[in-house]
Amino acid sequence: MDAGGTATRALVATLSGERLGRARSGGANPNAHGADAAADRLAEAVAGALDQAGRGARDAVAAVVVGLAGVSALRDPGVRARMERALHEAGPAVGRGVFTGDDEVAFAAGTPSAHGTVLIAGTGAIATRIDDRRRTRSADGMGWLIGDDGSAFWIGHHAAKETARQLSRGGGLSPLARAVAKRVIPGQRPVDGESHIPQEHARNFARTLTAAPPIALAALAPLVSEAYALGDPAAEVIVDAAAGHLAHSVHQVRNPGECLPVVLAGGVLAHSEPVRSALTRKLTMGTAGSEVVAAGCTEGGAAWLAALRAGAADGDRELHGAFTRPAPDGGADRGRDRTDAA
Repeated sequence: MDAGGTATRALVATLSGERLGRARSGGANPNAHGADAAADRLAEAVAGALDQAGRGARDAVAAVVVGLAGVSALRDPGVRARMERALHEAGPAVGRGVFTGDDEVAFAAGTPSAHGTVLIAGTGAIATRIDDRRRTRSADGMGWLIGDDGSAFWIGHHAAKETARQLSRGGGLSPLARAVAKRVIPGQRPVDGESHIPQEHARNFARTLTAAPPIALAALAPLVSEAYALGDPAAEVIVDAAAGHLAHSVHQVRNPGECLPVVLAGGVLAHSEPVRSALTRKLTMGTAGSEVVAAGCTEGGAAWLAALRAGAADGDRELHGAFTRPAPDGGADRGRDRTDAA
């Protein structure tokens, strides 16, 4: 399972990587949603995937790995008990499942190596050093208020600030500012007349954003990529700065001169070609000799880790690829009932 802050995805697979069942539910980060809601969503995804896998799947489960955003919440015995109970009640036997960080699962989705670095840039952003498939060091991941530099929130926040600046100045707007203003205050125009002050239009823009949850600024990030494609100078500055922050986080957790792989994951790096390309260029200059790869199917990465716990060979790159390849239609491969589900 890949249990994130926005969505939870569960995959049931055989030890050979054949996909038998997949299901999705809402975010299951206990820090963001509370233990009860997180546990319910976890159970919903697990039960859905096992139901799709077919008769006998629950009894056949050999191992479960849950990559959990907010895994630090499990330090609270009550939260851990609630999440473990939800997992067990959904089907797998007690003792078959382990909880780990979503960064560890994302790393496994990109490489079969046991050592390296993973960078997740989605709504938030964190770089993690992985040793023996466990997190040993991290950079950023501090949340939108004081960190997450280069994340979708960070990008959207800077796009909003640039838009406010242009609105305050008056006159024409750049492609980025025009798109952001249209998204935030659709249909609103500056008031005509000699008494009009452009700053009032900007303040109305700012008040509208302030009334919404701060994290909603992340939804503006795709507009930066679109404006970048149009040659907007402000968008170019934001993209380059975001890539610089993300590269800095990666370098903070790496040792000088190492050649271990770097895995890129998260919505920003999956969907923003400008940020991904700028980041890759910066990483290539600073991580000479290291493989820089995109994470594949993250719930597949979790299933592969589960398969290793059940006895699969960890040096088999072809097997790793079977687990982590993206599903062509977003669904699970169909197969007959098995007795070695991981």
